[in-house]
Amino acid sequence: MSDVPSWGRVSARPHECLVVLRNGEIRSIQQGGSVFKWPGDTIARVDTSVRRLQFTADQVTREKTGVAVTGLAVFRIVQPELAFRMIDLGDPDALRSILTEMFVGATRRLVANLTLEDCLTRRKDALAVELMAEVAPVIEGRGREGDRTDAGWGVVLDTIEIQDVRVLSDEVFDRLQAPYREKLALEALRAEDEVKREAAMLERGARERAETNRRKLMEIEEARLEAERERARTNAAHDARLRQERAEAEVAESRMRAEAQVEEARLDAESRRTRGEAEAAVERWLREARDAVSQARLQEIALTETLPEVARAFADSFDGAVVTGGDMGFLSAGMGQVLGTLKAFGIDLPKPE
Repeated sequence: MSDVPSWGRVSARPHECLVVLRNGEIRSIQQGGSVFKWPGDTIARVDTSVRRLQFTADQVTREKTGVAVTGLAVFRIVQPELAFRMIDLGDPDALRSILTEMFVGATRRLVANLTLEDCLTRRKDALAVELMAEVAPVIEGRGREGDRTDAGWGVVLDTIEIQDVRVLSDEVFDRLQAPYREKLALEALRAEDEVKREAAMLERGARERAETNRRKLMEIEEARLEAERERARTNAAHDARLRQERAEAEVAESRMRAEAQVEEARLDAESRRTRGEAEAAVERWLREARDAVSQARLQEIALTETLPEVARAFADSFDGAVVTGGDMGFLSAGMGQVLGTLKAFGIDLPKPE
């Protein structure tokens, strides 16, 4: 309160409370704002914000094992009219120092009656709750304004947390940790063994799946090869059938060609026979026709047709010939030919008497 003037206006921040005393009695209590201080008045500026303190207490447990307990306390002033009378608010660390000593002392007393296992595993109920139950009634206010006999400091503990419990002896701590380390090592070995078994199982499953897939692939490949063999057999049978059909067709074609040749020869022979018969018949008809022409008709043809033609021929020959005398044998030769022709027709000219 050294910054409070002897008189004049005194101001406070929102987290501060102004307690005005006049003639030893509380005149007013105001949170924040400002008041006027008259000479002779006493004004206390009380910080009501939340504050924290950290404490560490070293103590041996019931098994004579040293531990260091570190805790955290959160507190605030809720009754300034009590706090300014009980605590030297001119020293900012006064309340913090008092509370720290109270927490350290209470913690040592509690740890001395606990086992090491309880200190390590029951931080909340064995230490924090007990500290709250022991310290809170001492510092919290229960009185009325102006009541100087009621207990309490007007301070509230919001929470106490035990942050750490550390074994001071490294040897004890190592022995303490040994079962856990061995348990962890055993669990690690078990886990490793489980991992190995699981890996072996997975590997075995992978091998079985690989074998199954290989067999399936072999079955598929065998089916494919069998299909190819079947297709080859079918193609071979088809080719053989085609070759057989081609051979049969060639045989049939050869047979047909032979039959055609035979038929052609037969037809040719038949044609020659028929032509011979026809020629013989024509010859026979000609002979019969010649036989049918009478001698008189032949003489008539010779006289009416042949001789006039011969005469015209000789006439044409005589017209182009110049007779100078000499041998006239060609005339006799021509006449001989005429007579021979007539004789060939069976005409005999009468001899001159």
